[in-house]
Amino acid sequence: MLDGCAGLGGGRLRLIREGEIAVVVSEFEGARAEATAENASAHNRVASHVLASVTPLPFRFGTIASEARLRRYVEENREALSKSLVRVRGCVEMSVKILRDVAASSEGAQEQANALRANPCAQTSAGRGAAYLAAKRREMLGRAALKEQAEEIASWLAAALGDALRESRVRVNGEDALAVRAAHLVERARLEDYRERLRRARAEREPVLRFLTSGAWPPYSFSDAQI
Repeated sequence: MLDGCAGLGGGRLRLIREGEIAVVVSEFEGARAEATAENASAHNRVASHVLASVTPLPFRFGTIASEARLRRYVEENREALSKSLVRVRGCVEMSVKILRDVAASSEGAQEQANALRANPCAQTSAGRGAAYLAAKRREMLGRAALKEQAEEIASWLAAALGDALRESRVRVNGEDALAVRAAHLVERARLEDYRERLRRARAEREPVLRFLTSGAWPPYSFSDAQI
């Protein structure tokens, strides 16, 4: 399973077995792994190499531990690790980011602001303090509208993908163009079904919404393995 793949800094990969759980490690002499593009690529390369055979629970990038500490960690967390491995078994992670046109979403608030700028007398009569509070209120209403829109998009996407998902991690955003960031845990046997459902969903909402998709990845978002 580890043939033909090098670890961090070109280090040799080893398989450490602790009972029914096996851990893939890269031999590394340093005290810490620098967060460089090369090191991050090596980490992902190893996880993806393992993913070709089985579904791993990836550790966070930069995790360094002695063999004794690693074995102790597995022994102390055996039950939780076993449950997590069962949860992701036979799956991959797919990523979906959905972007919107913030200017269009905030059109109503912008029209109010334009009207106020076009009528300086109204601003004077209201006073600068009142005008500032009104502007802040418009800003808050705009954010609330963006968040509500993001939540609607997230619910729509979940319904569109349905039972093609085993699990998902979703974050909605009421601040800027990135409305939804979703990580989907998908069974390998359902991957084509998932992709077809996503394709149909995109066709419904593009070009009003823009989709950025990637995968298949090791289930980084669904792993809580951490020393």
